[in-house]
Amino acid sequence: MQDRAVDPDDERYVQDYEPIPDEDPAEPASADELAFWQTKQRDLVTSTVDYNLGTLSDLVESGAIDLSPGYQRRFRWDGARQSRLIESFLMNVPVPPIFLNEDEYGKYSVIDGKQRITAIHEFLAGRLALTGLKIFSDINTATLSKLPSTLQSVLRTRPTIRTVIVLRQSDPDIKFEVFQRLNTGGVKLNPQEIRNSAYPGPLNDSILAISIDPKFHALLGIKNPEKSALYKEMRDAEFVLRYYTFRDSWPTFKGGMAREMDRYMSNNRRLDALSLTSLREEFFQTLANVSVAFGEHAFHRWQPERGQWRRHVLASLFDAQMFACRGMDAQVLEPHAAEIVQGMQQLFGDADFRRAVDAATNTPKYFQDRVKMTRSMILERAGMEN
Repeated sequence: MQDRAVDPDDERYVQDYEPIPDEDPAEPASADELAFWQTKQRDLVTSTVDYNLGTLSDLVESGAIDLSPGYQRRFRWDGARQSRLIESFLMNVPVPPIFLNEDEYGKYSVIDGKQRITAIHEFLAGRLALTGLKIFSDINTATLSKLPSTLQSVLRTRPTIRTVIVLRQSDPDIKFEVFQRLNTGGVKLNPQEIRNSAYPGPLNDSILAISIDPKFHALLGIKNPEKSALYKEMRDAEFVLRYYTFRDSWPTFKGGMAREMDRYMSNNRRLDALSLTSLREEFFQTLANVSVAFGEHAFHRWQPERGQWRRHVLASLFDAQMFACRGMDAQVLEPHAAEIVQGMQQLFGDADFRRAVDAATNTPKYFQDRVKMTRSMILERAGMEN
C-alpha cells in the first residue's frame, strides 16, 4: 500500500506538458568520487521506530510531523484509497515503512509516506468516513466515532507502522542520495520532489511560492491546478529552478543539467532575502518579456505538418524562450510580437532546431543551440542588433 506518483491515465487530470525526454546519462565514478562517497557513508545517521497509529496521528496533530502540501507532492489520495489503507490495518496486512527527515530536533518532514500518514491522521481525527471497503463492507460510511469503542481502541494502539528517521546530523549530500535511493517501486518521486525533501529552506520556499503565482500559471496554461500534471508533478517549480540555475551559465555550461540543479539547490538553500527578491523580480520580468513576445503561444510547439500549435507546454522550449528573452525590453518586443511568433513557427521547420528541442535535450550542446537560435530569431524579428 504505497504512495504513488500521478498516474498519466488518471482522468482527473490532464497531461499538459511535454517533458524533457532524456535524463542525464550515468557517468562512471572516478577514484576521488568513490573515496568521497565512502567517507560520506559514515555520515548517515538513522533511527527506526515502530509507531502505533495513535502516536503517529498525535505527532501530526502536534505539528511534530510536517504534512505541508507545499513541501511534498501535490497529490492527495481520495477517500476510497485512504479507506483501503485503514482496512489493511484491520486485516493485519503488512504496510511498507515510512521515511521521515529530521529537520530540527523533534521536528520531522516526510520523505516517503505522506499519503499513508495523512490517511491515518484523517481517520483518527474523525474526518474520514470509510468507503469502498470490500472485506469490512459493514462499516462503510462509518467514521471512527461510529465504530465500537473496543475497535476504536484497537485501531489506535494495536497496528504499528515502521518509521525510519534520517537524523539531522546526517550529511546533506548523503541524505540527498538516500532520498534518491528511495525513489523506486510504486513511489517514484521525480527529481524536484526529491529536492524539496533534501534541501528545505528559503530558496525552496521561494521557488514553490513563485511556481504557483497566477501570472506564471496563466502563461503555462494551468487553469485548474488540481487537473494539471504540470502542477501535480511540480514541474512548474522545476521550471523556476531551471531558470535560476542556468540564467548566467547557459552559454558555457558543461555537465549534467539535473546534477547542476541539485548543486544549485544545495549551495543556495539558505540564500538571503535580498538575493531572493532580486531573483524573483528578474524571473517575472523575463516572464513578462516572453508573454509579450509569444502571448498564448509561449512555450508551445508549432506543428508545421498540421499547421497548428500543440496545446502542451514543451519543457525544452521554456529554456529557449526564457533565456532568449532575458534582459530584453518588453516595450521593444511588443510591436514585433506577430513577427516573433512567425519566426518561432519557422524555427520548427528547421531540422537543427527540432533536434535541439526534441533529442537528448538535457545535453549542453542542444540546450545552448535552442537558446541561441531562439534569441537570434527574436533579435532579427525585432530589429535589434545581435
